[in-house]
Order: sequence, then C-alpha cells, then structure tokens
Amino acid sequence: MNKILLIEDDDNLAFMLTDGLESDGFEVFHFTRGEDAVGAFAYHQPNIVLLDVNLKGVMTGFDVSKEIRKISDIPIIFTTSRAQFEDLQEGFKVGNVDYLKKPYSIRELGLRITALLSRYEDIEKAKQDRSDTIQLANYVFSPTEQTLQNIDTIYLQKNESEVLAYLCKNLDRVVSKKEILEDVWGEKEVQLREASLYNILFALRNKLSGDPTVSIQTIPKMGYKLSINR
Repeated sequence: MNKILLIEDDDNLAFMLTDGLESDGFEVFHFTRGEDAVGAFAYHQPNIVLLDVNLKGVMTGFDVSKEIRKISDIPIIFTTSRAQFEDLQEGFKVGNVDYLKKPYSIRELGLRITALLSRYEDIEKAKQDRSDTIQLANYVFSPTEQTLQNIDTIYLQKNESEVLAYLCKNLDRVVSKKEILEDVWGEKEVQLREASLYNILFALRNKLSGDPTVSIQTIPKMGYKLSINR
C-alpha cells in the first residue's frame, strides 16, 4: 500500500482528502504543521508528499520540501490557491514535483499521484539497473541484463551470467567447482553439473576473448580464478 504524507493546515480539506485517498487504497498521514511532518518523515517513510504551499506554521511548504529533499527524492505535489510564476519557479527547483491549484478534485489528484509514482518507480528501476553493472577491464557486465558491453553487446545465457557474477564477486580468488555449483544451482553433488560447468566456462572464455587482460584460469586440483592482468 502506497503511503501519502499530507501536509495541510485546513482541517476540513484534510479530512476530505484523507477520506477520498483512503477510499482509493492509500494510507494517509496528516500533519497541519510542516515542522511536525518533517520530524515524522523518516518514521512513516511515505511514497509521496502532498504539500500545501501556504502553511500557517513556522515553515512554509517550500521550506518543508527543501528539508525533505535533504533525505529523499520521492515525488512531491504542491497544492496552492495561488499559482504565480514565482511560486512555480521556486517549487520546480526542488525536482520531481507537480502542482495542483486549489480547488481540485479527488479524481484529478488520484491521477496525478498515480502518474508521479509510476514515473518515480521507472526512474528508480533504471538507477538500480545501472548500479547493477560491474566493470570488468574493458567490459561492462550486467548480471541483470545478462550482457557484456564493449564495442558490441555480447549476450550471455542465464547460467553463464550467474557463473560470471560469482567469479566477479571472487575476483583474484580461487574458487572450487563445488563452490560455483552450489552458488549457481544449489547442487550438493558436483558430478551432477560438472559437465555443464565446463561448457559454461568454455563459452565465457570465448566471450571474454576480446580483451586479453581478462582471464579465467583453471587451477589444477583447486578450481578456477577470474583475473584481470593489468
């Protein structure tokens, strides 16, 4: 269930918004003062913030948004009865925001929340995919995408990607057949997958052959070692 931090000092409006949003399946945490909401932010861990610009407390909506941005980049929807250009400028500096001019309908609010959350999730997924890459000499290895990127993109089979990922985690360390097989297949009997492992290592050596500094060595009676010979 997505959680909304609602910061609105009009109690009647807040009650109506909370009722409508909870009917749509959201969990809503309401605060009338910005400073209270900032203090409770980490505890509630909301997915999105619905923030009145013109709060009556010590902090304005823009003050609140700046404090939130110090710890999170989740979407923020500013709500305001005045949408002057200077206000829009100030709000959009925060990043990953939207504006709603009062009065607005619950239906429109719901659409905007859904759109912002969807966009944010796509951005976070893209970040995660990028952070999943491993620099392997002149190759960029993505276990998620099962690719090796150099001048061209080389596609790996699932088991090839899993074996290479394990070797990368143990770079310059000799790992036994048993360790690899148990990590990739969960097998306790090495003999069951030994032939498959030979084929996978043969394929990986071929696919890594474009960079002579990368090698998968066979260490007799011990196992295998992935090295980068700089």
